[in-house]
Amino acid sequence: MNKLSTLSVGIALGVTLALLSILCALTFALWPNATLDFFGAFTHGLDLGAVKSTAPMSAGRVLYGVVGLGIVGFIAGVVYASIYNAVATGSRKAQAGAGK
Repeated sequence: MNKLSTLSVGIALGVTLALLSILCALTFALWPNATLDFFGAFTHGLDLGAVKSTAPMSAGRVLYGVVGLGIVGFIAGVVYASIYNAVATGSRKAQAGAGK
């Protein structure tokens, strides 16, 4: 198995989550009720209308969310790649030892 670059995976996941955050903000700005209904389907029909914010969406809040999810994605990607590399390395050692 190939080792993953922890930095590359972290950046890839961070950028992916940041882009998804932008897409989510855009869809919520254009179709708020449909977006809540869509995400309600993820929670098996939970009515998310009860938690809908009455505060207007601002560029600052959107940017805060985009940056925050980007950072969380980066950290999650680094952790994921590190664990993957540790498990993959352990698997190779176990296979090499079994072949003797």
